[in-house]
Parts: sequence; C-alpha cells; structure tokens
Amino acid sequence: MSNPLIVKFWLASLLLNAALPCSGAGADPPVKKGVWVVQPDEQTGRLIHTMELTLHPRNEPRPALKVRLVPDDFDLVDGNAAIYYLKAGGFFEQQARRDRLREMHQKAAEQAQQENKSSSDLPPYSWLSMAPAELPVEEVKRFLELTSFQVPMLVEASRRRRLDLDRQIRDVENPFAYLLPEVQSMRELARMQSLRCKVAIAEGDTSRAIEVLGQQYALARHLGQDEFLVTNLVGLACAGIAWEDALHLVQHPDAPNLYWAFASLPRPLVDIRQSMSNERQLFYLQFKTFLDVDETPRTVGYWQDFLDRLIPEFGGLEGEFGLPSASESPQTMRAKLVGFIAAAYPGAKRYLIEVCGLPHEQVVAYPTAQVVFLAMKRYYDEARDDLFKWSHLPYWQQQAATRGMSFDDLLQTKADRAGWIAVPAQLLLPAVLAANTAVARCEQALAFVQTVEAIRMYGAAHDGRLPESLEQLPVPAPLDPVSGKPLEYLYQDDHAVLTAQPLPGHWYRLVLRFASP
Repeated sequence: MSNPLIVKFWLASLLLNAALPCSGAGADPPVKKGVWVVQPDEQTGRLIHTMELTLHPRNEPRPALKVRLVPDDFDLVDGNAAIYYLKAGGFFEQQARRDRLREMHQKAAEQAQQENKSSSDLPPYSWLSMAPAELPVEEVKRFLELTSFQVPMLVEASRRRRLDLDRQIRDVENPFAYLLPEVQSMRELARMQSLRCKVAIAEGDTSRAIEVLGQQYALARHLGQDEFLVTNLVGLACAGIAWEDALHLVQHPDAPNLYWAFASLPRPLVDIRQSMSNERQLFYLQFKTFLDVDETPRTVGYWQDFLDRLIPEFGGLEGEFGLPSASESPQTMRAKLVGFIAAAYPGAKRYLIEVCGLPHEQVVAYPTAQVVFLAMKRYYDEARDDLFKWSHLPYWQQQAATRGMSFDDLLQTKADRAGWIAVPAQLLLPAVLAANTAVARCEQALAFVQTVEAIRMYGAAHDGRLPESLEQLPVPAPLDPVSGKPLEYLYQDDHAVLTAQPLPGHWYRLVLRFASP
C-alpha cells in the first residue's frame, strides 16, 4: 500500500473522507447527510456542513483535570500499543464471530444491491451516521457483542506510551511495494468504538462514553507515531470519527465540561513529523542508486552500469510518465530509460547551466546520462524542499505565505519550466503535503468542541445564556489553525453560530442553543 500511486489514491480518499460528513458538488437545496445539513453558501457557493447542538450549561470539573480523554504522561505505561490493537483487530481465536460479522456485511451488501441503495444506507453501516437517540440500541448492542473481546485490548492499548510496528523503513529494499494490511483494520476499530460511544450516550452512561472517546483519540495519537504517512492519515480519519461522537456527547445533560480534557490532548493530536521526514527521503529510500549521483565526471561505461543497478529499483512503479514498469522485462525497461534520457537531455543541460550555475564546458563534457541524472537529482532536491519547508510553519502561515495557491500548483509551475527532469518530483511530491491540510482539519475539529465547552462554561455562570462574543468566555477560545484566530462566532439572541475557516472539501458550522430551563 506504499506504492506512490496508491499512496496518492489513499491521500485523496482520506483527505476527502477523514471526517464523516461529506457531499458531492452540485447540491442546491439543503441535503441531510447523517446529522449534518449540507447546502451551498449563498456568497461563495461552497458546500457548508451545519449541525445544530442543544447544550446544557456546565462549569469545569473540580478539580479541573479530573476528567481526561487520554492518560496523563505520568500515567502512561511503557510498552507497545500495537500488540493490543493487532489483537483487537486481528480476531485471534474468534473465527465464529468473524464469520458472523462477514455474513452480516455480505447480507447488507446484497440487500443494497437488490434495493439499488448504497451499503451505507443499511445497517450496520447506517448506524455510523446516526445520532445516539436514533440508534436501535438493543440491536446495536447485539452487534457489538460480536466484538466484545476488543474492549479490554483497547483499554490496554490506550494506556501505552508508544506504537511501534517495527517498520525499519531504511532497510526495506522496495519501500514502494511495502504493504500495510493492518492499517485498514485500525480504521474499523474506530468505527466499532464510535458505535460503543453512541450506545453509551444513548443509555446516559457519560462516564463510559468519555472513556471510549478517549480510547478513540488515543488510537489516533498512536497512529501518528508510525513511520508511514498513510498510517498517520488513517489516524486523522479516526480522529474525525471521534469528533462527531464528541459533538453528540457534549449535548448530553449529564456530560461534564470537557474544555480542559480537550486542552490537555497532545497537540497536534496526530503528529506527522516523523512520517513526513521519511516522505522527504522516499525517493532515495527507493532509488538508492541515486545517492551516487554527483558532479564527479564519470565515464559512459559507469552510467551503463548505473542503469543496470537502477532498473531493479523500479519495483512497485506502474509506468507513469512513460517510465519503466516493474512488470516489464529488463531489456524493455532499459530501452525506455535510454529513450527518456535522450528526451530529457536538452532541458537537463539548460537547467544545470542556467539554474544551477554550472559552467557550460563542465556540463557539455559530461556523458548524456550524467547530465540528466544530475539535473534530475538537483531539481528533485530543490522542488522537494520548496514544498516541505512550509510544513515547519503553522498552517495559517503556510496559507498566508502561498496566498492560497495549492502546493500542487506551485510544483506544476516549476515542472512546466524544467521539463522531463521534473518527473520524480511530479510522481512523488503531489498530494503529500496535503497531509498538512488533514492535520489542520483535525486540529480545527478539536478547536470546535473545545470552544463549545468554553461556551457551556460561560452559560453555567450566566443563567444559561450564550455569550455575545468569544471575548466574554471565562477561558481562552482555541485558535482555528486555518486562520490563526478563534473560530468565527455570530450571536443571534436565542442561538449562536460557530463557523470555521473553509478547507478544501470541508466547511463546517455549528448552530448552538442552550436547552430551556
């Protein structure tokens, strides 16, 4: 699942679906999507997702940190959370339950086909988009009984300090073909946890709901510790599932105030720095032969041997941009590379002389292959760092500095000028930095629910009234990572509207009311 083409698919899929509510373009009237109403914004035409929340005033717990979502660092246990997640998702010695679950899913798929519906419209899938009060609780509990063995495993996992899947990516011969079969099972764990959380809310067991919600966030945090960006993105998807559960929980009359519980979550919740560091080196992890490319003059024979060493490293590629595919014979792959080198030479020579500043006589003295591979390496390093450097700034500063221009557009502008030497950068870099957007959306979701809890805290001290502005809150309003400012807040007497800055494919708004006394 680490083939770069598959990674791009996963990135696109996860970035569009990390949070549950989503809608296709072209919806004119409001459309109900689970608990969200989706409609175009009158001014911009962008689709905005709206959810109405009925709140109950509640002050902070005493002591203030009495309620936590994930354990305090002091209480974490040294050990590997992966063992427990794999036990929970692997169904060891649970063949009968696995067969029963498979049977239920197959039945839902067949019914959906017969009724010309989506599987998501039928149980057990449809339960995931329901509010707790809408659930057929007893039926859902019977379904969850099939995975009840997961519960103690998830409790133990949430208490562990680290997740280690022992990737050792630097030593992997073919990173592009590295498989991640366990990752999807992690997302399925989050779905089961969501049902457990909703059942607890429906039954008024807010303590249990908080416990499960915390385990969801622990799972997301742990998945951020893996070396692969795909795993991190699954962690962000799990956090998106937990966010909707949190919005249901904070509406329960007996829910304690969770402002400080959310404030004490690790931030960012899903830390992608390690995997982004690996992504930055991915080209050289796969094409290790390129590490030998430099300005040292080498003979034509050296570059012929270079091709022989390079060809086996194309494993996992699918022949994009006319590059060799691993399914082709070595002779065909060599012929394609020779043709590629010939086509790329004029642009490569121009790039080394005009952009890199190498002397003309030095460049023309190189064999053709050296000119192309040196230019390709130089271009890749520069284009890569021109993108990755922005990941070291807060998201709102990234957006301000690039004036809203997408990273793909920035990369394409450079590639248009560079020609064929830009192929590795075009193949590996697009969509990768979109992971920063997924992190920003996760942090934005946490800012939403933490702001709601600050408003509930205000209501507890002001007879159940809404504040007229966020400046009146008794605790600081968290910042929207997209703007670097608090969420937009519009007070309208009997209700208020909390709106986030829009992100690609996602724009959210909460309509808040306090329940009548």
